[in-house]
Amino acid sequence: MTEGRACNGIYIWKVHHFFQHRQNAINGLITALCSPPVYTHLYGYKLRVKFYLNGVGSEIGKHVSLFVQMMQSDNDDILTWPFSGRITLSILDQSGAEFRNDISGTFLAKPSLAAFQKPAVNRVSQEYGFEEFAPIGKVCGVRYTKNDTMMLKVEISRL
Repeated sequence: MTEGRACNGIYIWKVHHFFQHRQNAINGLITALCSPPVYTHLYGYKLRVKFYLNGVGSEIGKHVSLFVQMMQSDNDDILTWPFSGRITLSILDQSGAEFRNDISGTFLAKPSLAAFQKPAVNRVSQEYGFEEFAPIGKVCGVRYTKNDTMMLKVEISRL
């Protein structure tokens, strides 16, 4: 394992300088941010989160978009492919309120999709997730961006 860290199924990604990144996305400078690579567990699957701060496709300017992307690793030859499991992506409520209102979406990896096949050499894997994850106006509020930082969470469980 040369790059990334084992997350034991749960990874929290802090997106610092959220509003500058969002402005860069609006201006078309950098449309997506990618999390550091993480492994589902020690010697597990390697993946990253892709976050489109101004949306993607038909959701540009309306919703933030959130995806996962499998990555090539030294472990690939000892893993079972295609990847199958449940993945939950969340934007965490940082308000400190008694009843937190995280924004979450869950999907089951579909083995028939290219996004969950063994990553090929010299090719970026396809991403899978939600184009219409959450309304931009909602996630830009103080509940989800504290001190210009947004916290995203990915939970992975193998089936």
